[in-house]
Amino acid sequence: MIKVHYSALFKKDPGWHSRAESLAQRCYEILSFLHDVLKIVPPQGRCQSIATYHDGCQGLRELGIKHQPRELLTGFKELRLRELKEPEACCGFGGTFCVKYPDLSGRLVDDKVKDIAQTGADILLAGEMGCLLNIAGRLRRLGNPVRCFHTVEFLAGMADRAALGEGMDG
Repeated sequence: MIKVHYSALFKKDPGWHSRAESLAQRCYEILSFLHDVLKIVPPQGRCQSIATYHDGCQGLRELGIKHQPRELLTGFKELRLRELKEPEACCGFGGTFCVKYPDLSGRLVDDKVKDIAQTGADILLAGEMGCLLNIAGRLRRLGNPVRCFHTVEFLAGMADRAALGEGMDG
């Protein structure tokens, strides 16, 4: 919101519009900040798992987050990152979308769960909490053992928890 849309709220007030644009230029999505601004070296770690990555709609379409999380994960030895067939397909959450259109939302998250299953992954990574909560909730209701992590959690040592079989609900 702040990065892309906030300044539009102040179009009729040049002073505030300028301030909002200045703020937007200083705001980053966390994975972009770690990769593009701080240029951190991928942390070294071990995780004998298969992971897949879900590209959230806002991060992907509005902020251009695509390669950053994947490159940040390259430091994990033994972690096999397998792409979804449709990594850019919506999970069906979309804020109020899932409330306004529950049937369509349910079909979208079911498609995402099937896509995750075809990778053989035991870990799902993503950069958007709404997506993770939606997908993790559906996986849990289906009894699917795939563990879900925000990519920053994983980078910050959650790989150790992943190896122990823990995840968002663990």
